[in-house]
Amino acid sequence: MKLQKMGTLCASLLFLTTSSTLLQADEENDFQHSLSIYGWLPSMDGTLKYKIPGDGTDPDSEVESGIADTLDSVFMASYGVRKEKWSFLADMVYLKMSASQDATISTPRFPNIPDIHVGAEQELTAWLLGFHGGYNFVKTENFTMDAIAGLRYFSLGLDLTFSLNNAMKVFSPSIENYDGIIGVQGAYAINESWYIPYSFDIGTGDSDLTWQANMSLGYMFDWGDILLTYRYLHYGFGEDAFVNDFDLYGPKLGLVFHF
Repeated sequence: MKLQKMGTLCASLLFLTTSSTLLQADEENDFQHSLSIYGWLPSMDGTLKYKIPGDGTDPDSEVESGIADTLDSVFMASYGVRKEKWSFLADMVYLKMSASQDATISTPRFPNIPDIHVGAEQELTAWLLGFHGGYNFVKTENFTMDAIAGLRYFSLGLDLTFSLNNAMKVFSPSIENYDGIIGVQGAYAINESWYIPYSFDIGTGDSDLTWQANMSLGYMFDWGDILLTYRYLHYGFGEDAFVNDFDLYGPKLGLVFHF
């Protein structure tokens, strides 16, 4: 519930705050806004390590497993504004993943012992929110580069259900991290219609290390742009966290509206 409230609040702030487009602003001094909405089917890697609390008779047990890799739902968007050399960008990703396993252990040598049914269900919800400001320090006819600095928020909630015959245990660890980031962003104009936007950032804070890279191919229409992007995001949380590491990567297709 806490993660859902935090995600809803931050999502609202995302669409009410100003932020920036990666393209150059026009030569006038007006603000240039952009809204980007993406379709993304990312791949995920990661390691979960957590303790299942005992019931007083059984001791705590440590479990290590992979990240759930069945994607149930995803939403990604960004909204921004640029004025002259200054810019600001807000970015949001929401993911919900799940996985389940069931097994039956038979004991044919011992007919008096019934079969043992073992099951495990894993549901994972993640919010990723990034905010950064930028300042343009390279601008040529075809190429721009901005220095960026900001904050990235990452929350991960996990609901685990273990069952052994009729006995069931539920475990719900979670993590919330705030990290400062620095990096670069910009674009290369191939011609009047085609361009290549890019960005890279790296940071730390609550996480041991986080970094992100984006590279796109864009085509401009009268109503907006279409972007084909490859995005890679990495988080390293350390051995003490229940999530040791988390990687999110893959291609995405986006629509960008300028106003």
